[in-house]
Amino acid sequence: MAKADDPGPLHDLRGGVRGKYAGRMANAAPQAVATLRVWAPLFDFTWEGTEYQITDGTWIRAASAYRGYDSPDLDQSLSPYDRTLCRDVRHWLSIMQPAHHSLSVRESVNSFLLALWIVRPTRAHVALRFQESASDSPSVFRVLDRFQWIRGQAADELGDKDLMAVSRLLPPLRSAHVARGRLRNALVLTFRGCVSIDWQAAFICWSAAAEALLTYERGPGIARRLARAYARLVDDQKTPIEAAVERFRAMYEVRSEIVHGRAHDRDGNAKNLEDLITFSDMLRRIWDAALGAEDTRLVLESDDEVRKRFFEYS
Repeated sequence: MAKADDPGPLHDLRGGVRGKYAGRMANAAPQAVATLRVWAPLFDFTWEGTEYQITDGTWIRAASAYRGYDSPDLDQSLSPYDRTLCRDVRHWLSIMQPAHHSLSVRESVNSFLLALWIVRPTRAHVALRFQESASDSPSVFRVLDRFQWIRGQAADELGDKDLMAVSRLLPPLRSAHVARGRLRNALVLTFRGCVSIDWQAAFICWSAAAEALLTYERGPGIARRLARAYARLVDDQKTPIEAAVERFRAMYEVRSEIVHGRAHDRDGNAKNLEDLITFSDMLRRIWDAALGAEDTRLVLESDDEVRKRFFEYS
């Protein structure tokens, strides 16, 4: 049992307990603190290009860029099948960052996948992650929290414009996670929805993320209030405000059915997935608006009064 002053594990995009090896690293000699080079095979990443720099320290590399999986040091960690998968992959996610970085390696990888999901949901996922430094031999980690995809939503290919959009969203997404403000809570909930294999769990996580992004007041009428906040945030001058409001309220009603135990007999798989796609697309629009403009991001990180002025009077 944790002590009274023990905050317990910190939940984030890592999918694990932060600081598990912090003591060992803190006692390491200064010269042993290295730059980490991370390689993750991108399975089902259907882009026709060869190489693309997403941000400083984050690249998409061609299949031939990495061969560390053939290292004898990994003989006990990788099966022949694992190595075959690595040889057959077309692209690698390559990340270079200091060992003592504000983002863990897992967070850096997952933030890229989350930005990609916001821009264009695909079947792309990471199942293995290789990590190297000048002072250590290669190591490999299995990724158990893998991004899921929904039939009917997942795109079959990616274009350069999609990677350009990821490049635009990834820096503010990572900054929001590091800032540990209001947006971080919504990021973690969004991530949990993306890796859930159950449609109801995904729906609840995504609806909680949407509420974390849009809420600004307590009291009755929350569904209508959130719906209007959604409509204002994603307003493109093309869709009537009331149509956007009603669309959000319809999806929020699905959330209520799940939370209050009235969705146990929703056995129509096609309808369930259709609703899940609809709501995930709505959340992706919210994130695109939230991360795409610094002024909007600052408002959503602020207190309820600032948010209220933005949503009610913008």
